[in-house]
Amino acid sequence: MIEARSIIKRYAGTEKPAVDHLDLDVRDGEFLSIVGRSGSGKSTLLHILSSLIKADSGSIMFRGLDIRAASESRRNSLRGNDFAVVFQQHHLLPHLSALENVLLPFCNRLSPVNARQISAARNMLKRVGLEHKEDSRPGRLSGGEQQRVAIARALARGANVLFADEPTGSLDFATGTSIIDFLHELNKDGLTVVMVTHNDEFAQRSERVVRMADGMIVS
Repeated sequence: MIEARSIIKRYAGTEKPAVDHLDLDVRDGEFLSIVGRSGSGKSTLLHILSSLIKADSGSIMFRGLDIRAASESRRNSLRGNDFAVVFQQHHLLPHLSALENVLLPFCNRLSPVNARQISAARNMLKRVGLEHKEDSRPGRLSGGEQQRVAIARALARGANVLFADEPTGSLDFATGTSIIDFLHELNKDGLTVVMVTHNDEFAQRSERVVRMADGMIVS
């Protein structure tokens, strides 16, 4: 599904690249975990693959499209429709309900949210087991519930790939386990999942594990 070749990314003021001549394939429908110590380049790689940032050189192909060479509008469209990203922090808007947070990807200045989009958002909340909390604001949800709402929001437009950057990093082990269980349920339904994690136990449940060090894949 994704083919990354000779990816290099260097940040200003650093001697070594954060990602250094890296090659990686992501297969359609797999659950891939990326692990490594802090500073190994794993989050940078995830952000490059998901088109959040651009590599300095190399190519990232997604179904025939070179993401690095694509226009900013095409990259935005890719993130809005094909790719979904969740982070360690859920970034929910505290003054909005769970349903309203999930509806955010549909919001724009040109047209109001319609009945089909509201139905899609409600279906996503049901899929994450929170249909009974659609009117609750984030402050009334547990940490695990907030992360589930964030996942529902990310997938509301029907993405093909979920990129998860330390999705359990701010959660206790039991709650984190429930989030990993849920990601595996989504994967069994056909969603491709690429996850960065510092937790080897969670990573070992994946179909494939990539370990990074110094911006390179070492195993």
